Amino acid sequence: MSEYQCYEFVALDRQLTSKEMAELRAISTRADISPTRFWNEYHWGNLKADPAKLVARYFDAHLYFANWGTRRFMLRFPARSVDVAALKPYFIGDRAKLTKAGAFVVLDFWSDDEERGDEEEWFEGGRLAALTPLRVQILQGNFSGAYVAWLSSVQSGDVSNNIREPPVPSGLANPAAPIATLAELLRVDRDLLAAAAEASAAPAGDSKDLRAWVKARPIAEKDRWLLHAIDHPEAALGTELRAAFRKGRANGSSQPRRTAGELLARAEELREARNAVEAVAAERAQVAAARARAKELGRLAKRGQASWADLAKLIEARSYDKAVKLAVDLRDLAERDGEVPAFGERFASLKKAHARRRGFFDAFKRKVQAS
Repeated sequence: MSEYQCYEFVALDRQLTSKEMAELRAISTRADISPTRFWNEYHWGNLKADPAKLVARYFDAHLYFANWGTRRFMLRFPARSVDVAALKPYFIGDRAKLTKAGAFVVLDFWSDDEERGDEEEWFEGGRLAALTPLRVQILQGNFSGAYVAWLSSVQSGDVSNNIREPPVPSGLANPAAPIATLAELLRVDRDLLAAAAEASAAPAGDSKDLRAWVKARPIAEKDRWLLHAIDHPEAALGTELRAAFRKGRANGSSQPRRTAGELLARAEELREARNAVEAVAAERAQVAAARARAKELGRLAKRGQASWADLAKLIEARSYDKAVKLAVDLRDLAERDGEVPAFGERFASLKKAHARRRGFFDAFKRKVQAS
């Protein structure tokens, strides 16, 4: 497997200046650079810069992929726009980090699996675009992405078994597309995610509840929000209101917190139950397939020698896919009826009569070897 790495950075809150783009061009002469994006791939060598420093200085989101199994995802936020104290409990260990970079906060998500690695195609298809909505969710106080990052740390052993989980966000039982993409990126075990989701409430109707919450705010508090919007016209007032609303609702939650060890144990229980259900389903499917195959071979047996005539016609017509299927069926029928030597003789005669149709006989040989 040849080496492959891909780096993608995007600017969301503002466009890069000409000076900044020139600084990035000095780092890489081959990269695709625009006012909102930096992208480059490597089949040898590396990016001649620290991705974390590029995010801290220029970009709001970053995704890195290496086909030896490393994935990295980063998000940058204005420090004044996120509740750092509320986010910190979710970021423990080496695979989920929260760091401050000047006026910004950077969330750093890692996953490594050198034993399996990844195909280059995994990175294709707008992975970063599918992940960037997590930034808005976190700005609005929805910490589902942060909780998934915490689960990845639990799974990797970065979190001690006696550590209790941070607040569990709602909606984990049926995660939105960005959360599902992040769980895939971080390789979070589906049974661990299912165990976590057992304590996750159904998504509430935020809009209706938010309106009621805003109406109930004291006049002085509403004035503070309006003055904040005047003093910071660049701020997304709706986003900040939602974040404050979610924080208040989370603080009022009485949901008991489970330990990392309890979650891992519950995940194992769910895995065993799922494996048992899947084993029963697989057995039933196998029985059904065997019955269907028996009926198919029974119909073929009734046709007798006509099936061999059909096979000869398909070979002459170069309908090799259909011919190979019929030949395999005839071989299986012979095995069922204990007539393998007779099949061998008929097939040898067929090969002699249609020696020019090597394409069919090669295809049949490959099919037999594969099975």
